[in-house]
Amino acid sequence: MHTWFRFIAAAALAALTAAGAAQAQTYPARPIKVISPFPAGGATDVLTRLLAERMGKDLGVAMIVENRAGAGTSIGASFVQREPADGYTILMATNSTLVTNRYLYKELPYDPDGFDPIGMVGIGPLVLLSSPKAPFSNTKELVDYARKHPGKVTFATFGPGTSSHLAAEQFKSLTGTDMLHVPFKGATQALPALISGDVDIFFDMVATGMPQADAGKVKVFGITSPQRLDSEPKLATLAEQGYPKFDITAWFSFVAPRHTSPEALAKLRAALADALKDETVRKKMLEMGIQPASGTPEALTAQIKAEQPVIQQLVRQANVALQ
Repeated sequence: MHTWFRFIAAAALAALTAAGAAQAQTYPARPIKVISPFPAGGATDVLTRLLAERMGKDLGVAMIVENRAGAGTSIGASFVQREPADGYTILMATNSTLVTNRYLYKELPYDPDGFDPIGMVGIGPLVLLSSPKAPFSNTKELVDYARKHPGKVTFATFGPGTSSHLAAEQFKSLTGTDMLHVPFKGATQALPALISGDVDIFFDMVATGMPQADAGKVKVFGITSPQRLDSEPKLATLAEQGYPKFDITAWFSFVAPRHTSPEALAKLRAALADALKDETVRKKMLEMGIQPASGTPEALTAQIKAEQPVIQQLVRQANVALQ
């Protein structure tokens, strides 16, 4: 009798082991949820959906994008950290999520270090735009005017602590100028104010700023990345214009909850790398003003490490602290 029970127990254990191994080998076995911490229709959301569709083809399942916007990406980030670390919920994370928020907010509902990196997606420089009514026509004239008129030049931003705000703070620091911050709720409010002359300059994303420049509604002085953008090769960087340390960009990545299985991470990373090699995907990203990255977790980790001291200093300089 005991021998029979031991046989049954061993068979059951073997079946469970085989089932577990099969489950691990067949990831993903169901749709994957991709959290976009921004509203639907924005640049980050469009990018998320573009990559999710392409990655889903490699993985053989649907990747369903869900918008959980608000609180500087904190709502989406905290949601993902509460989900099981099984590879079925991942996050489109930006520099705000993984770097800026840790210095900007007194308290966060998530741990910026509590994710496993899937990979770096892309980097989007900002463009320095000027009102057509401003009394300067290039970066040098802007700096000269701002130095001669401290506090008179006004700069629009997406809001306190955003990439456009930090870009302006770095510009002030590197040029030795004093300018007045005028915060808005995104580019949809800031651009009309710039065009009308209510504000003088604005660091905007390429996707929204360059169409206005191409239409002659604003002046464009340069971009904020160290290298020129492939889609705008004639647009000089601010680094080339005498400020070699100028480097502020908006960047994008995919992350998963900490302790996600190595098998799931490996498949997600492979799918991301393949997506970023796809010429259709790359073309659409460049049209959005986003330079495709390598897709590796190492590139993401290096970006976070390099940017932390710079952003910490800029947040202190801007004297911004949010609840």
